[in-house]
Amino acid sequence: MSLIIKQKNFKPLIAPLFLLASGFMFGQKAVSDTAKTDTKDIEEVVVIGYGKVKKSDLTGSVSSVSAKDLAATPSMNALQALQGRAAGLNIVTAGGAPGASANVTIRGGASITQATEPLYIVDGFQLDNALNIINPNDIESIDVLKGASAIAIYGSRGSNGIIVIKTKSGKKGRITIQYNSFMAFDMLSKKLDMVSNPEQYVKYQYEMAQLQGKTTQWSNVFDNSLGIDSPGFYTGAFSRISNRYGSENGLDWQEKMLGGTGMTQNHNVSVSAGTDKTQAFISYNYNKQDGLLQNFSETRNSLRANINSELYKGIRLDFSSMFTSNSTNGGGAYSGMKKILLQPITGGTLFTQDQLFNTQTFGDYSSLDSSFDTENPYIETAASTQNRRTRTFLANVGLEFDLFKDFTFRTAGSYNWTNAKSTSFSDRNSRAFLTDPINTGINGSIGNSEAYRYQITNTLTYNKTLGEKHKFTGLIGNEILYQENESNSMRLIKFPTILNYGLDDITNATVADKDADRSSYSLLSYFGRVNYNYDNRYLLTATLRHDGSSKFKDNLWGMFPSAAVAWRVSEEGFWKNSKIDNYINDLKLRGEYGVVGNNGIPNNVFRTNVVGTDYPTNNTVGNLALVTNSVLGNRGVEWESMRSTNIGVDLALFNSRIKLTSEWYNNNVSGMLLETVLPASTGYKSQFVNVGSMVNRGMEFTLNSINLKSENFRWSTDANVGFNKSKVLSLDGGRTFRNFSVGGNRSGMVTYYATVGEELGDMYGYVYQGIYTTDDFTQAGNGTLTLKPGVVKPASGTPKPGDIKFAADNEAGDQFTRKLVKIGNGTPDFIGGISNNFSYKGFDLAVFLKFSVGGDVYNATKHSMSPYAMFQNVPSEFGDNYYHVIDPNTGQAATSLVRLKELNPNEDSSLWSLGTTNSSYITYPSSYYVEDGSYLRVSMVTLGYSFSKEFLSHIKLTNARIYATVNNLATITGYSGFDPEVSAASGVAVTPGYDSSSFPRSRSYVLGINLTF
Repeated sequence: MSLIIKQKNFKPLIAPLFLLASGFMFGQKAVSDTAKTDTKDIEEVVVIGYGKVKKSDLTGSVSSVSAKDLAATPSMNALQALQGRAAGLNIVTAGGAPGASANVTIRGGASITQATEPLYIVDGFQLDNALNIINPNDIESIDVLKGASAIAIYGSRGSNGIIVIKTKSGKKGRITIQYNSFMAFDMLSKKLDMVSNPEQYVKYQYEMAQLQGKTTQWSNVFDNSLGIDSPGFYTGAFSRISNRYGSENGLDWQEKMLGGTGMTQNHNVSVSAGTDKTQAFISYNYNKQDGLLQNFSETRNSLRANINSELYKGIRLDFSSMFTSNSTNGGGAYSGMKKILLQPITGGTLFTQDQLFNTQTFGDYSSLDSSFDTENPYIETAASTQNRRTRTFLANVGLEFDLFKDFTFRTAGSYNWTNAKSTSFSDRNSRAFLTDPINTGINGSIGNSEAYRYQITNTLTYNKTLGEKHKFTGLIGNEILYQENESNSMRLIKFPTILNYGLDDITNATVADKDADRSSYSLLSYFGRVNYNYDNRYLLTATLRHDGSSKFKDNLWGMFPSAAVAWRVSEEGFWKNSKIDNYINDLKLRGEYGVVGNNGIPNNVFRTNVVGTDYPTNNTVGNLALVTNSVLGNRGVEWESMRSTNIGVDLALFNSRIKLTSEWYNNNVSGMLLETVLPASTGYKSQFVNVGSMVNRGMEFTLNSINLKSENFRWSTDANVGFNKSKVLSLDGGRTFRNFSVGGNRSGMVTYYATVGEELGDMYGYVYQGIYTTDDFTQAGNGTLTLKPGVVKPASGTPKPGDIKFAADNEAGDQFTRKLVKIGNGTPDFIGGISNNFSYKGFDLAVFLKFSVGGDVYNATKHSMSPYAMFQNVPSEFGDNYYHVIDPNTGQAATSLVRLKELNPNEDSSLWSLGTTNSSYITYPSSYYVEDGSYLRVSMVTLGYSFSKEFLSHIKLTNARIYATVNNLATITGYSGFDPEVSAASGVAVTPGYDSSSFPRSRSYVLGINLTF
């Protein structure tokens, strides 16, 4: 189900829901006195750069997610399991299709035009796209590093934050075998309300045909090709429509295409064994997800193994390897929801309902109206297929030596290989073939890419305790990283129409385009860190990293320092000897400042590349020539830097029953790496330069509470919320703004602005003010209409009742001149998640909510469904309420203001008419399509039962649990689209909240089992 509330009521609702759902209770009465909490979790270990530290000794800003938290959400990948679990971490998927990509940002990211993806470190080594690759069952913990003290140790790669993943390893003891499996059944969670009544639909089509001069085309489809000059054609049109279509049922394309059940199955088996000297772990995971749409699926196989061994006293070896194979059918995204929604719901007298669904009707409809651009999705998804196969191999090995008494030396290396192949193929039933059967015909494409990376890291660690109060930890190290990428692709056309074996035989196809590329990148680093702990009260961390990157020429090296301090006030004598210690058990104040870098630009931007071209002479082609490409090189480009300040407070109350962490941060980015536009007189289009600055500021709160605890019952709550605001401080060339257009005229286009002094995510367009009504005009005796004084004049031409009215934007305030103004902002005010966990004897219940408040969504799906072509359907919001110009008595357009008023008694609330003027106006970006994207989602509800040890002893199991889960149970939102959680445009930092024909998220019903032998 999808719960809808009015937008204006959403924000007041979120606060009490947050408090109610979190179970946060003020005062000691909130804590049950029946049992005291075990406070050993205060000694949790957090993985940081090149090491780990007790949570109580942490000085930097880090959010941690345990394997238990991840396991609570049965999911295809760790991205899905991590959503809403960590403050400041925002994960937004592009849609609900299997394999769809996701935008991941920490504290808003640190760039405008470059990537904002965080750095992923897995067991000490960089792994791109790790949350999509690593099997969630293999993850021991995830630590999100956010503050300068935590991320500066990674120097050039830390400005967008760091996600550190620690995977599981073998344990000492007997062989343990675990089997985890679940089956999920996916169903469409929401359908958009489209016109479904054929009579209403055909009358709407008649009105459009009349106003756009396409009445003959309408008759060919809906009226048995009756001639428009036939007696009674116009006066009898509405009665013929009612008689013919009044009892007909419309074709529900959403139900036909998405109304089935998709199935996901996940099987994971792992084996752990170990002695005092050696421990080993091996796991295998199989995951298959069939989407709701035909030919959309994802299959993943993953094999992982590691071994840890003490070779000799003081000498330790660790080795791990992983192989993952992932195949995505459908490309991992789907931009065709518009095609499903706009399909004709009746074939009229031209097609039967069976023909309408089972044949490619695009050619017939587009020949009658060239604007018709929605091919049959059922035929198209079979005729045009896409596949992407990715294979990843990773091997890590490390040797650790205890040198002398207090020194440990570690050398480690990693090799990472990735191979990907993408294919697409469109047969003779595809739109591509039908549109251009001669020059394009049956066509396809093949793309191959391969990349490998190796990393070598050497560290020397010093640990020393002087007396009982002084603890020192020192770390120095160096690191080498090298990466090489190569790719090739070709687009093929004119496959033979007979004896066609597709991409398995391209002998007789024509190569339309071909491309190849090869690049490499290297990084050399030196780093150091010092930790000092005095009496567990005063903590100091200082780091320094020196990076040299091959992406720069004259400014190869960058220096990145940081420092952090913490004061554990609760360890002071005056605190421990006071009554306040009975209530506030732990209080730590933290502060940190540091500089981190960013080299996230393409390789070799310091040089101007040349490309081959053809220079015809004497009307003869085939003469090779070399020309420079459009990007001018810049040897002086240098590191982008971010100066980060973070202040935090960690608080534990009532025997650590309630823990609260609060953070304030300020991230100031300068010398931004921007691709700036060059004057045409230079002969180049752009150049990468260091210009511009921006700032990200925000606050984060994390709450962990044990609300009730007794011998058999426990209720705990984990909640987090993050506030982030960005501001552009300066841009290149002294410009006051940069604009980024997303979408197209018919797919729903909007322009985002990055404006100096304003936050990122601003949407620009025109302010919609409804329509011109009869009250806006006077009518002369000859029928001429004149706008009344004070009524906004359009940009051009003379308006009519029913035309779209945009707000005045000139100085006089009386005319619309097509000046772009701010119409919304896609960045949320705050985001977060709330997890409530209950257990009673063998039963467990988990309820996870996630929310986002304040971000606008540009509903480009709705924009693209505004009426612009014959035979296409429209939302019922429009079909019920468009401005009627055609008089049903005459079948012709009414011209009298009096009659138009009679046809539209509620014209002030009507949408626009179907005339050609509005067909142009609806291509404009408009505030009409901007909606509040706030939501509160019941993301996951799980009920499980663990069998008793006594019962399991009889069947030789050590643990057995069965559970049932509902994912995406309900969403409270005022957004009218499929889902307010969407990011269909690339560049999430500057273009957030753009919803263009995104594949809807499904609701999943899951049955699972966990077994340990």
